[in-house]
Amino acid sequence: MKNKSIINKVFVSVALISALWIPSVTTVNAEEIKPAGYHEYITTEDEAIDHWYGIARGTYLREGICGIKDAGTAKVSVSGTTTAHAVCDTVKVGVYLDQSSNGGSSFGTIGSYYFSEENTSSCHGSKANIAVTSGKVYRARAVHSVKKGSITETSDTCTHAMTAS
Repeated sequence: MKNKSIINKVFVSVALISALWIPSVTTVNAEEIKPAGYHEYITTEDEAIDHWYGIARGTYLREGICGIKDAGTAKVSVSGTTTAHAVCDTVKVGVYLDQSSNGGSSFGTIGSYYFSEENTSSCHGSKANIAVTSGKVYRARAVHSVKKGSITETSDTCTHAMTAS
């Protein structure tokens, strides 16, 4: 009889804790969407670009572009652009410069550059003449984001690797 009382108390306690906890977990203030799209890669001897095109109709995020360019001996430049279908509250692009220490098998981030515009449909940012090590392999990555009301849409781009001169 005493065991039933203990089991009932534990059950009621767990039920109360669950009832209090679940609504706080399910409360969502903003919706984040990753729209469908496709990538187009352009790679030359001294430049690499990833151009993402959104294909979903009725969404805000239209396209994202990131690029890396050889800017001379032991220097590179990176850039990123985010474009929306309509004027949004915030349009952002974060560009990351990655370096490989093993010829391109894995990368680590060595630079981050953030750009943001309000009440517009596009945002562009670039960082020129970044000092790097000649002969090492580099790539650029970007995260593209647009926010309209409570909806945030994101996508990402990543160029092919290139060797710095």
